[in-house]
Order: sequence, then structure tokens, then C-alpha cells
Amino acid sequence: MKKININSDQQNYSFLLLAIIVLVFIMAILPWVNIDTQKKLLIEGGLFESLTVYGYIICLIIIFATWSWQQILSKWYFSALIIIFALRELDYDKTYFTHGVLKSKQYFSDLVGFPELLISIGVLFFILAVLALIIFKEKNSFIRGVKNLKQSQLAVLSSIILVIFTKTIDGAERKFGIEFSPSGERFALIVEEVGEMGIPIMFSIAILSWRNKNQT
Repeated sequence: MKKININSDQQNYSFLLLAIIVLVFIMAILPWVNIDTQKKLLIEGGLFESLTVYGYIICLIIIFATWSWQQILSKWYFSALIIIFALRELDYDKTYFTHGVLKSKQYFSDLVGFPELLISIGVLFFILAVLALIIFKEKNSFIRGVKNLKQSQLAVLSSIILVIFTKTIDGAERKFGIEFSPSGERFALIVEEVGEMGIPIMFSIAILSWRNKNQT
């Protein structure tokens, strides 16, 4: 009798769907939670922000525990990107800079000293170099994987959507002149924080799926 091999991406599709369902469920249920509890969960350094940072740490652990050193070194930009996201979540891009390394004011303000300006430029160039390397080296396999509905690439696509979505919501009132009611403002914050927590979840699914694919 001929043995049937099950594609690992199809076999594990449920993890990506489960992650999306859980994230949507949390977004839907939180508005019904007591307002004081919501504030404790959503504040800077609260549960969701902490879980997001822990999620990035778990992604790094998965990489170093399951990838060979050759893979880790040849695709170092993935680990670098995860560290960048974790530091961004901890607000390191603002805490140690006058305006924030990702803000244009940092590079044109008289309040920024020359040494800090040089460090800011160096950090910004490093971030851009990591992103450029990922796009240059992984673009074709990413597009091909999305077309073939591979779980690893779909998880990456989901993380990209979450990044764009959460950054659009963050400061939407200022960016687009939208006025939210207090309840609308709280819901926007819920979507932002839970969505940011979903980014490392999608990363971890992509990492594990990519590993399983390369083992089959």
C-alpha cells in the first residue's frame, strides 16, 4: 500500500487559523471587561506589552534552539529584525533619544547633539540595512510562498498586515484628524495592543513552519 505524505504546511494550517481566531476573540471580549481592568492590561508595561516582548524572546529561543548555526548566521537579519521589534516595543527608540530614532525631528532638531545625531543615523542605517537585506534575499521565496499558500509565508504576511494596521491605528486621531469617543478610543487601543502581541505570534508560527518545511 502506498504511503501518503501529508504536507507539513497543510497539516499545521490550524495553528495560523487558531492564532487569528484567538487574537480576534481577545479584541472582541476585552471591551466588555471592567474599565479599570482594561487600563491595567493596556498601560505601558502592562500584560499585553509584556507578552509581546516575551513573544519576541520566544521567537529568538526557537531560532537558536531549532536552526543550525549555518542557518542562523546566513539569515542573521531575521534575528536582528526580531531584536529591533522587541527594542521598539520597549520604547528604546524613544527612551535614549531626544525625539526618537524613527522620527524625522531627531535629525533636524537643534536639541539633538552631534554625538547623539551620529548614533541615531547609525541605528537608522542599521535598521534600513536589515529591512533591505530581508527584501532583497527573501522577496522571491516570500511571493512564491504566498502564491502557493504556504503557512510560513502566510504567517509573515499576517505579521506585515498587523504591523501596518497597528501603526495606522496608533495616533490615528492625530494622523487623520479622527475624533474617537472614549469607548472608541479604548477599543482602538485594544486593537493596537492585541494586534502588536499578534506580531511575534505570527513570527513564531513562520519560524516553526519554515523549520518543519526544511526538515521534510
